[in-house]
This record gives sequence, C-alpha cells and structure tokens, in this order.
Amino acid sequence: MDKIALDKRIIGALASETRIGILKKIDYGSMTLSKLTDKLNISKSTVHEHLTILIESGLVKKVNRDNKWVYYELTGKGTEILHPRKMTKIIVLLSTAILSFVVGIVGLYWFVRSIFIFPEEALNLKAMAPYEPVHLIAGLILISLGIVLLSFGKNRTKR
Repeated sequence: MDKIALDKRIIGALASETRIGILKKIDYGSMTLSKLTDKLNISKSTVHEHLTILIESGLVKKVNRDNKWVYYELTGKGTEILHPRKMTKIIVLLSTAILSFVVGIVGLYWFVRSIFIFPEEALNLKAMAPYEPVHLIAGLILISLGIVLLSFGKNRTKR
C-alpha cells in the first residue's frame, strides 16, 4: 500500500485518546455504536461525535447490514495507520509461499526426471541422474509449505 499522507483532518482525529481508543476497538472487528459505548464506558453522544470525526478523516466507515444496524469499521487508511507494516508482512509471506511452491515443483520434476529416461537423453547414459528420493521429499514438503503459507496469507488479508 502507498504511504499515507497525514493531512490536517487525520492529525486532528488522532489528537484524541478517545478516538485512538475507538480505532483500537474497531480494529478487532466492526462494531455498532451501542457496542462501542459499552466497551468504552462513554455516552452514545460522545462516541457518535468521535465517530463522526473519524469518518470525516477517512479512518472509519459506516457499513449498513441487514438494514437494521449500522456498523463501524476501519478503512484501509485506518488499518494502515494502526498497522503500518502489515501489508509488507503479507507481501513477504505470499512471496515466500510462491517461491516455496515453485521450488517444490522443480524438486518433483528432478525426481521424475531421475526415474525416467527422456528420449533425447537415452543415447547419453551419463545424463541419467541417479534415483534421488530426497527430491521427492523436498518437493512435497515445499509444495505443502507453499500451500499452507498461501492459505495463511489469504486469512491474514481478510482481517
């Protein structure tokens, strides 16, 4: 994600401990005004005023669900301010997963290649690699690791 430009509204929104507390509570998941009021032990009108400022600054957004309740949740900008390196961690995690997956496939290729003689190599007996189960084991482990890391990265991006 690009760098966040801190303008006057964002700095003003972050100048209050109460608003920072609201951001931290919403970081755990979207909440209604009533739930925030209960968690923070502050009156509804006060929480509503602070939420209005956070919405105007672009750190929080309203989400209507079931046309019954209004939930408040962090925007991308709000998440980036609370967790500035989160996207970097996810990118590193997904890159590692893809690299692991690709190296695992290469390991499986070398295993299969060591078992079978390809037609172009049939004349050259020295080109035949010995049967190496380490390629099979390493390939399967790396592919499994890649799949686990990809699913973990997918779950991290949903938060």
